[in-house]
Formats: sequence, structure tokens, C-alpha cells
Amino acid sequence: MRSIAYSALALLLSSTTSFATDYPATITDVAGRTVTIDKKPQRIILQDGRDMLTIALLDRDNPYKRVVGWSSNFVKSDPGTAALLDQAFGKAPPVMTLSEDGDVDLEAMIAAKPDLVVAQERAEKAFKTSGVEDKLKALGVPVIYLDVMEKPVEHAPLSVEVLGKAIDREKEAKDYVSFYKQHLDHLNDVIAKQTTHPTVFIEAKAGNKGDGCCYTHGDMGFGKFIAALKGNNVGTKLLPGQTGSVSLETLLSTNPPDVYIMSGSQWTNPENAAVPFGYNTTPQQVSAALAKLEQRDGFPAMKAAQDGRVYGIYHQFYNHPYNIVGLEYFATFMYPDAFKGLNPGDTYASLIKDFTHIPAAPAVLGAAAPVTE
Repeated sequence: MRSIAYSALALLLSSTTSFATDYPATITDVAGRTVTIDKKPQRIILQDGRDMLTIALLDRDNPYKRVVGWSSNFVKSDPGTAALLDQAFGKAPPVMTLSEDGDVDLEAMIAAKPDLVVAQERAEKAFKTSGVEDKLKALGVPVIYLDVMEKPVEHAPLSVEVLGKAIDREKEAKDYVSFYKQHLDHLNDVIAKQTTHPTVFIEAKAGNKGDGCCYTHGDMGFGKFIAALKGNNVGTKLLPGQTGSVSLETLLSTNPPDVYIMSGSQWTNPENAAVPFGYNTTPQQVSAALAKLEQRDGFPAMKAAQDGRVYGIYHQFYNHPYNIVGLEYFATFMYPDAFKGLNPGDTYASLIKDFTHIPAAPAVLGAAAPVTE
């Protein structure tokens, strides 16, 4: 019996330690770079503040604990979620001058004494050309690149895995990636059975600067969502680059989408009239904002509006590690009959409950617009 007990204990210990990262650790980041991390990071800088939500999947007890600097874009673009994290985890880390494209205050970064810098892949070019990457390397500070925007479906789970290994949270990363892939597999299985696929237009940041129209994503961000779900993205067809604007007249005359989706968030700029998706909002506020955007000049003539196929989505999902929820919303918008039983809001609630210690709170993350008369 004693031998059995020792064997059981050994098995238990091996199962709990099998995911521990051994340092020095050599990892391959999302950009395909081989990076060696000498010791378990205790002082992390986030070039893109939205990666705090990836940290929240891994350092669940307190994602703020190891972060010694981050950019302000998370707080500015999603104040509701930022406030919720402050409520749960205390004072937020200090904000640094760190742009989304990779322009940084290197002196301030070095002064913070980081032992790991986490950046988004789109910042890689600036980090290299400005010498930031080489200067940090000379100081023994490794840089790893993640990505949740350029290739969101492939790279969001991979980014979680990479960061999990880098900071000794492989078990937490593995659990979330398993959840992500399970939900993605379900989407793929259902869509594989569809014989027709809709034409979709995504108006990103609808109403963010008043009542103008129509900024969109081509082969990036939300455009990648549409492609992953086998839809036909109007933006990919019309834009010369990854993002840009398409006139409402063009959409009405030559490229009428079957499905029209508007993204929104609680931006703080004074001219903002976007749909206030996120925390601290109500379905009634969301519905009223969607209805107002539907009344812009010419919009009621849109085929999607007349067919009752106008929807809204939380804007941050396009560069968000929890974007599997956004994919599910898109799937219900694009294939409503095939996904009648799918509730993305429940998926989000499960994600927060099972994989983070972010407090549960009411949030509106996607909705159908009121049918225009």
C-alpha cells in the first residue's frame, strides 16, 4: 500500500510540474524568431496594452503583478474593461509612451528595468529599424512578438501559447487554447455544411467620428473573421490596402452586402456616436445607437437594412485574445439559421469564469440592429 501511495504521489507531482518552463527557455515567437529567456520574467513591459487580456489568462490571480509598463491604448479604447480590472486587481501599472506601431520611449523602457518586452508583430519593423530590439538585446532584455490582428484566428491561440511558455504559465495557456479550438472546430464543422455564403461588409468604428461612412477592414482584422467563416468580404474586393473607406453610394449601387456589421466601443472622443458595446452599458443603449446609425442619409436603402440583416459587434474583438467570441457573433450574423442554438454571450461568460479571475459583470458584446421601416 505504501508503494502504491508513493507511486500515486509521484504521478501527481509529475502531472503538476510537466508544464513548468525550464529556464533558460528557448522559444519561437509568432514572428518566427528564436528567443532565449534566461530566467522567469518578473518585470514585463507590454508594447500594446491590450495584451493585458492575454496576461489575464495566464497570471490569473493578478495580471498586473508582473507588468511594469504598458501602453495607454487599452484604457482609452475600452475604459469599461479597464475599470473592471482595476476593481479586481488594484492600481494599474504605469503607462508608458508606447505606440501601436512600435514607436517607444526607449529610455523610459530601460529605466523600468524589464526582463521581458512583449510586443505585437506589427511593431517588429519599427523595433528593428529604430534599433530598439538590438539595444534591449544588448542589455539582456528579450523581446517576443505576438499577434491578434494580422492573422487573428491562427495567431490568437498561438500568442497565448508563446506567452504562456515565456512566463511559465504553459498549463493555463494550454487550457485556454483547448477551449478556443473546441469552439473554433464547432464553427468550422457547421460552416462546412453550408452551400451558400453571404457577402458581408464590416463598418469598423461606425460612428466613432460622427455620422460618416464607411471605414472598413480588408485582408486584416474583422476582414479575416469574414474570410475564416467563408464569407465574401466587400472590403477585400474594393480596398487597395488592408483598411480604408468605401462610399455608401458604392455599397448601394454596385456592391450591396447581404450582411452589414458595425463595430463599436465606448471611445471617449467628443464626437463619438458609436454603439457603446462592452461593460457598463445596456441592451437599450446599444439598440438606440444602432438605430441612430441606421438612419444616416441613404442607409435605409441598403439591402441588408431592408432585409433586417444589420448587426453590431464589440470593436475590440478584432485585436483581442478572446476573439473566439467575436467569431461566434459573426457566425450567428452570417448564418443565423445554422447557428440558432449558439449563444456567444454564454461563451464569453464561460471564458471569463473558467480562464480568468476578472469579475463577472454584465456586458453587451453583439446585437442585431432594429429593423428599419
